[in-house]
Amino acid sequence: MPYKVLVTTGATYPFDALIELIFTQRVLKKLSALAVTDLRIQYGSTPTSRLAYENCVENCYTVLQSTGINVTGFGITENMASEIRSSWLVISHAGTGTILDTLRSPSPKPRLIVVPNPVLMHGHQAEVAAALEDMNCLLYSKSATEEGIVSALDKLDRQFTELPQQHSLADLVNYEAGVFR
Repeated sequence: MPYKVLVTTGATYPFDALIELIFTQRVLKKLSALAVTDLRIQYGSTPTSRLAYENCVENCYTVLQSTGINVTGFGITENMASEIRSSWLVISHAGTGTILDTLRSPSPKPRLIVVPNPVLMHGHQAEVAAALEDMNCLLYSKSATEEGIVSALDKLDRQFTELPQQHSLADLVNYEAGVFR
């Protein structure tokens, strides 16, 4: 079965390093081995991020041809929910909004790998991602490295737990703290 992967770097702060990590030969070959046929890159709103994406595609042309992975990119979309719903896997920055949008997506839910942006590592992003990994809802790559992404890709065959249906981040925090159990 062919699979689509959505990589999202966020709309507010550039995360070009995530784009560059995805376009390493090792990650692309791993995605190909997982039967990924389509790679959709949300590179963000800055001209430098678009250029980083375009350079990666150009520099990896031979590897992309050999894997057969079709790559498309976009800056910002009004319909991120549709992008998420149509994906088998989302590889995302550690923004809480994107994490919750992915985990709350209707079934079949995409798998989710969260990669921290080391430039923005505010403690709350890491804490939320780690808590959701502890709940078995997602995979959290604790470092923005090729090894971290490949290691997470190696764990995609496990069964994930659905996020309890909550209405706000506060509800999720209360749930995790045991207030509403």
